[in-house]
Amino acid sequence: MKESAERPRQTVILAAGFGERLGSPDHGTPKPLMRVFGRPLIEYAIAQAAAAGCEEAIVVVGNSGSAVRTHLEGGGLPLEVTVAVNPEYHLPNGVSLLAAEPFVNGPFFLQMSDHLFGEPVLARLAHPGAAPRGCPRLLVDADPVYTDDGDSTKVRLGEGRITSIGKELARWDAVDTGCFLLDERVFDALREVKEPEQRSVTAGMQRLIGAKILAGVALEGVTWVDVDTPMDREKAEELFGRGGPYGAFPPIPRLTL
Repeated sequence: MKESAERPRQTVILAAGFGERLGSPDHGTPKPLMRVFGRPLIEYAIAQAAAAGCEEAIVVVGNSGSAVRTHLEGGGLPLEVTVAVNPEYHLPNGVSLLAAEPFVNGPFFLQMSDHLFGEPVLARLAHPGAAPRGCPRLLVDADPVYTDDGDSTKVRLGEGRITSIGKELARWDAVDTGCFLLDERVFDALREVKEPEQRSVTAGMQRLIGAKILAGVALEGVTWVDVDTPMDREKAEELFGRGGPYGAFPPIPRLTL
């Protein structure tokens, strides 16, 4: 990964899962299209990428992929959208990331479709001084407020790099926010994952950690919510809705709806 002020022109957004934990009164609505304060989750992720200067979002779909594709192709989005299909969407999310590989050209951001942030955050990953030269990067939060410690992916840090990652870490320094700056090495890392190990994004990160090249970039002073359950969605609307303590959400490029 070249160290420069140039930001990635692409982002990959994983939106292929079932979203069963979130549920919804919107029966039959895919999770990426479930609305928080009137806007589908996927549009917040796309707006984040636009705020970071991306020109293209590669959105990986699977479960109910045709509905998500139809929505994305409806226009009004602030950047070009390419839809990648993961037919094995029942498998761990690293399989979805591999489905994006044919469309990736150069360094790229990686986002989860259900993580909402109170302000633009992706550009922090691309800052030249944010991490050691040439390192893939993960945005981490040392003081998470609205996350479930039991379900969150945690990291341990040392000398600017991530030394361990996983949900079961007994000792940890920060939480994985689901925002990455990566390059082609992550695809090779994912292909190294063999059964019986699950081919998750975390498993790919563990290979990068083994090579001592995954850096942690601190997220400070930004409120964010991982929208996994109905309670999470209610919390996001309480925090980011008009009149909420953090004001109308998000303070990033508005979409034409």
